[in-house]
Amino acid sequence: MPLLQLHTDCEGPLALNDHAFELCRHFLRPRGDRFFRQVSRYDHYLAGLWKQEGHQAGGALKLILPFLKAYGLTNERLRRFAQQTLKLVPGAEEAYRFLHTRGFPLFEISGSYRQFAEAVGQKLGFDRDHIFCTELDLDRFPISPGEEEELRRLKEEIVAAPELVPPPEAASAEDLPGPVQEAVSLMDRIFQDRLPEMEIGVICREIHLVGGAQKAQALSQSLEKTGLSLPDAVYVGTDLSDVQAFQALRAGGGLGVSFNGDQDAVNAAQVIVVADTAWPVALLAAVFQEWGQEGVLELAAPEGPKKSRSLVLPEAVIEPLARGLEGHRFNLYGAGNPRLAQVAQESAAMRAWLRGQAVAAWG
Repeated sequence: MPLLQLHTDCEGPLALNDHAFELCRHFLRPRGDRFFRQVSRYDHYLAGLWKQEGHQAGGALKLILPFLKAYGLTNERLRRFAQQTLKLVPGAEEAYRFLHTRGFPLFEISGSYRQFAEAVGQKLGFDRDHIFCTELDLDRFPISPGEEEELRRLKEEIVAAPELVPPPEAASAEDLPGPVQEAVSLMDRIFQDRLPEMEIGVICREIHLVGGAQKAQALSQSLEKTGLSLPDAVYVGTDLSDVQAFQALRAGGGLGVSFNGDQDAVNAAQVIVVADTAWPVALLAAVFQEWGQEGVLELAAPEGPKKSRSLVLPEAVIEPLARGLEGHRFNLYGAGNPRLAQVAQESAAMRAWLRGQAVAAWG
């Protein structure tokens, strides 16, 4: 029987939340939701369109921290908010209860702050030392009344700026519409010039996000913990921050799975899951455990004359999987699917339906 080590992102495969978006919406009133939308899109420009050196996908989780401090967020308020607002993917508790009985290591690898990632992990039975995430101690960073007042004013400037709409296929800033260039210039002034000069700006320099390269590194570190290797690994992700982990797995013989992922995740994964329940992850893990990567890839392949092998699973495994999947929407695709653009649209639509349009747009 092939060995298996399962890794999963937190927001998307396990939880319906976008914790950072919800923090801004709740604590940065009024219009904290628009503030996060602006900062998140600015992050996308830096990481995607311009590929700014030193900026990683998911960097918005750093950029919002001084503002959250200015609006009075503390470690305890963050912890309580995470526990009170947690919403798991349907079937997650039952699916992970089943996965824990299968006898292989499970890891959570997430860009989320520790307070939220741990709330999810505790609910689903993950060991604390199997949770790789962004460590955040807000109470360690004092903020002066003057900087608090200035950040509140800058937040209002960001909210009032022209909307940072998703960019067209632009090769440079000059290709962007005038109002978008204006918004980007404002964000550059705040985040590239002013914030690094402020004392509270140290929080952006000292917090180390788990995203992009760090997720790939966490994948490697988790395998060092258990003594397994990349061909034994499955990684479930959702967005651009998971692409480097997917690439490492593809190169090393493991398996990358997009779960209701965005365009970046769909393009980079070997298998694409579109589902309204967490149970497909349990199914793929069970198939991988019995038949290895090749079994999962065959399961995801379209029907045809070459798809002849019967992927038999033990009766004790089939029964809980069948119960968990019954009545749910679930489609599975391989990376070679000729309709990959339509698959990405289907994945985005499921993401929006399951998580809600406001959260799905950013999480």
